[in-house]
Order: sequence, then C-alpha cells, then structure tokens
Amino acid sequence: MKFSIITPTYNHAALITRTVRSLQAQDYTRDLIEWILIDGGSSDQTLETIQPEKFHPDLWESQPNAGFYDALNRGVEKATGDILCFLPAGDVLASRGTIYRLSCAYKNAGAACVYANMDVGTFQAETFSAQRAVRPGIYHRNLLARGWAPPLQTFSIERKVALQHVAEEGLFDLSYGEAAGYEWMMRLLGAASIEPAYLRIPTLQTEALLPKGSVAAEERVIRTHQLGGPFTRFARRWRRY
Repeated sequence: MKFSIITPTYNHAALITRTVRSLQAQDYTRDLIEWILIDGGSSDQTLETIQPEKFHPDLWESQPNAGFYDALNRGVEKATGDILCFLPAGDVLASRGTIYRLSCAYKNAGAACVYANMDVGTFQAETFSAQRAVRPGIYHRNLLARGWAPPLQTFSIERKVALQHVAEEGLFDLSYGEAAGYEWMMRLLGAASIEPAYLRIPTLQTEALLPKGSVAAEERVIRTHQLGGPFTRFARRWRRY
C-alpha cells in the first residue's frame, strides 16, 4: 500500500526539518512513501534547509499559489499513491510506526478513509511536550448535524475514492476559504455517505490546529450539504478542533 503524503509549506525553514525527519524515521518501506512538497515560493531558504537531510521529496514544486488548500489541490494532482495523507510543514508523525499502523487500519477495517487522534503541544529542540489530546471519537452520521468533523491533519483517504468527489476548483473548493477542509469532509461524509474508520491512537503531533473558516463560510457549508440548522452552526463555533 503506497502512501502519498502532501506537505504544503511557505516560509517554514525553521519548522520543516522536524517534518522531514519524522518521515525519514518511519518503519515503512521507503518506496511506498511518496512525499510531495508543495512550496508557495518561499523566500526564507525553506528548500535549501532540507537539502542536507537524507529524506527528500519524490515530487515537488516551488511557485506562488493561493494558500494552504490550493497547495493541497496541487499535491493531489501529482499524487500516484493508493492513500492520500496531509502533513503540514512543522507537524510530525506521532511515532515511527504511524504509516504502518495506518496501513493496517485500511486492511483490517476495509474502509475508504481513516481518521485518528492527535496531540497538540510545543516542540523544543528534539522533544515534543503534549498539552492536550484531540480525540474525535467514534463516527456516527448524526454527529455531522452537531458540527462534528475529523481533524484534517489526521484524515487520510483512498486516492481513487477522493477523485470521485472532486469539486470544480479541485479536491478542495477554494471558494470556501479556510472552510474548504470542512466542506470537503462534509462532501465525503455527508453528501457521499462515505463511512470512515477511527484509529484510536495519535498519528500526529502539532503546535496548532488548522484555522476554522469564517462563520459565513461554515454556514454556507451547512446549508449546501443540509447538515442541520442553527444548532449545527452554534456547535461548530464551540468545537475545539
């Protein structure tokens, strides 16, 4: 099972090394890890920073783009693996066995997509200090009307399935701004009724959750996918991930 891991980056020279080294440390066949680096035209030596490392991108580009979700779309276009994963620059895989455990989850659950827990904290030198755990819990479809969505950083999906549900602007619909990730999740889990499997271990360590979209953008998602009503919008505002 081949994993395409897409890393969007822009001026992350101070952070990218730990991401690279977490990929290098994986106990998984290197030929089955396709690392795709999408750089937005960094001016801070981001690309030069990773040159001395032993693990290098299999595919990459460095040119201006429209931001995080546009970078992911560009990465998806280049991907050739069986599974799509998203690993922002600065985030790290939680353990040496993360990709192997994800592969087992796909084989054992027979699901088209998998989500997991993650730890939020701070990095200091070579160590990570967890401050809180994000545990999305077991998926039930009625949770979507309560504003629930799995964290995008821990979400992976079969590439062939993802490409069956592409918006006009790409996998992620950029018209939703920072709510593009939420809209994509609701397109898959809501409109397409794809049931994910839950891997109850942390697969990621991060210093920051991805920003939520504006209230107006998330309300548009909820209306478009008929997820609920005013309570759904209220619940989205109060969710911590």
